[in-house]
Amino acid sequence: MYKLLIVDDEVYAIKALLKGIDWNGLGYSEVYSACDADEAMGIIRTVNIDVLLCDIEMPDSNGLDLVGWVREHNTSIVPVFLTGHADFAYAQQAIRLGSYEYLLKPVNYDQLRSVMVKVQERVEELRKVEQFDERFQTYEKLWEKQKPLLTERFWQDILGQRLIPTADNLLQQLPAYNVTFDPNTWILPILLSVEMWSKEFNLRDEEIMEYALRNAAAELFLQSRAGDVIQDRNGLHFILIYLTNPAEADMDGWLTKCQAYIDVCSRLFYCSLSCYIGRPVGIGDLSDSYHALLELEARNIVNTKVVQFQPERTGSVPANPIKAPVHIECADWVVLFELGKKEELMKRLDAVLAELREDQSSAAETIDALYHSILHMVYQVSHKHGRSVKEMLGTGKWFGDASATRSIAQFKQWTARVITAGIDYMQLMRMDSSAIIEKIKQYVQANLKDVMREEIASHVHLNSAYLSRLFKKETGQTLMDYIITVRMNQAKIMLIETDFKISEICESMGYENFSHFSKVFKKQVGVHPQEFRKRYQLLDK
Repeated sequence: MYKLLIVDDEVYAIKALLKGIDWNGLGYSEVYSACDADEAMGIIRTVNIDVLLCDIEMPDSNGLDLVGWVREHNTSIVPVFLTGHADFAYAQQAIRLGSYEYLLKPVNYDQLRSVMVKVQERVEELRKVEQFDERFQTYEKLWEKQKPLLTERFWQDILGQRLIPTADNLLQQLPAYNVTFDPNTWILPILLSVEMWSKEFNLRDEEIMEYALRNAAAELFLQSRAGDVIQDRNGLHFILIYLTNPAEADMDGWLTKCQAYIDVCSRLFYCSLSCYIGRPVGIGDLSDSYHALLELEARNIVNTKVVQFQPERTGSVPANPIKAPVHIECADWVVLFELGKKEELMKRLDAVLAELREDQSSAAETIDALYHSILHMVYQVSHKHGRSVKEMLGTGKWFGDASATRSIAQFKQWTARVITAGIDYMQLMRMDSSAIIEKIKQYVQANLKDVMREEIASHVHLNSAYLSRLFKKETGQTLMDYIITVRMNQAKIMLIETDFKISEICESMGYENFSHFSKVFKKQVGVHPQEFRKRYQLLDK
C-alpha cells in the first residue's frame, strides 16, 4: 500500500479529488492533503509519503518550488503535477524535477486513476534503489574498516604454491600467519565466478559489491560450518569449507545452497554468477583442486547461473575430441564496420555464437579469437582514418577486459558496445556540423506540429544533450527557440494567406492551449495573432 499527499490551494479542488476517487481501491492506504507548500512540507517531515499530487500554481511557494524542496530532502517521493495552464516552461521544469506526469485541469478522473496506478511502478523502483543503497552503505562501511587478513594471505600462498604445505612448513609458518588450522582437516573448495554485473559500477563500487558477495557467501555457507571465504590473487572468490572427513561432504546439500546463493546474488547484488564445487581434499592437494576448478570455469562460457561439479580424474582420451575454433571472415567484418553496417555485424556475431552454443568444445578458444579480431578491426579502421582508438571509443573499459570473454553473454554485450561506439563515432565524423544543422532544420520544418528533441536526435543519430549543445554553438540560438521561431513564422503565413481559424492554426503548430499560443506569438511578433491578422486584412482593403 502507498501514502499519498494532495497539495492544492483551492480547498474545493482537494475535496473533489478526495471524494471523486476511491483511493483505497487504487492502493493508497493513507491520503493526506495540504493547502500550501508550508503545510505540505510539515506533513512530508513527519510522514513517509510515496506520491505527491501537486498543483503548480499556488500563492507564495508554487508546486515547482515544493518539489524542488522535496528533491533536496527526499528523492524517493514521486511527484505528479496538476495545472490549469499548459505552459511549456512549466512542463520543462516539471520534467527536470522528475515529475512522473503533468496533467491539465480540469483533470479527467479516468486518466488520473490510470496515472496514479502506473506511478506505483515508479515508487517500487525507487524503493528497490533505496534498499540497495542501504545495503550498499552497510557493506561500504564494513569494507572501509576491513584490513588485509593474514588468513586470506595464507590461503593465497597455499593456492598459488608459494607455500608448500608439508608438515614441517605448516608447523613453522602457521604461527607467522596467525592462523589456527589443523593440517589433518579436509577442505571442500567452491569457486564463485561472477559472470556479469547488470548495473554499471566504477572500480571502487565493484570492489565493495564483491566484498558484499563474499559476506553473503559466509552467511549462507558457513552458518554452522567452519571455513573461510577468500579472494585469490587473481580476484576470484572461493569458499573453503572445513571437514573432519570426506564423508561429511553432502554434495546435494551444497548444490542446494549454491542455487540459493545464485538467486540471492541475482536479486540483491545485480550480478549473475556460477558456482563450481570441488572434491574434498587434504591441504596438500588443495592447489590441484583449485586449478581444476579454474579450468572448469574457463571451459564454461555458454551457461550462466549454473552449478557444476569438478569431474573425476580419468586417464582416458575424451570421447569427443575438441574441434578447431569456428572460422570467421575478418576482412568482411572490417568492411561492414567501416560502412556502419551494425545490424549485419551483430547478425553475423549471433550466428557464430549460436554455433558455439550448439557445440561448446571450441567455445573458449573461439571467443578469445573473436575478442582479438574485434579489437584488430577497430584498430585497423580507426588508424586508416587517422583517428586514435581511444578517441573513437572513449576511455571506457574496452581493452584488456578479462571479463569480456568469460561468457557468451558478456562477450556479446561487450562487442555490441564496441561496435555501437565505433560506428556512431564514424557517422559523426562523416557529417560536418553545417550538414547536421541543415538536417535538423529540415526535420523541424517537416514536423512542426509534434517535433521533439529526442526524435530530432534520433533522426541525426546524436545524443540529445549533445544535439542541443551543437545547435546552440553553431547557430547562437537554442534548439527550442529555433522551433518556436519557425512555428511563429509559419503561423504568420497562415494568418495572412489562409482563412483558417486562429484556433486551427494554433493546433497545427502543436499548441494545445490557445492562451499559451497567443502569448508566445505576441512575444515573438509584438502583437496577438488576432491583431496581426486584422492589420493585414486592412492593408488588403
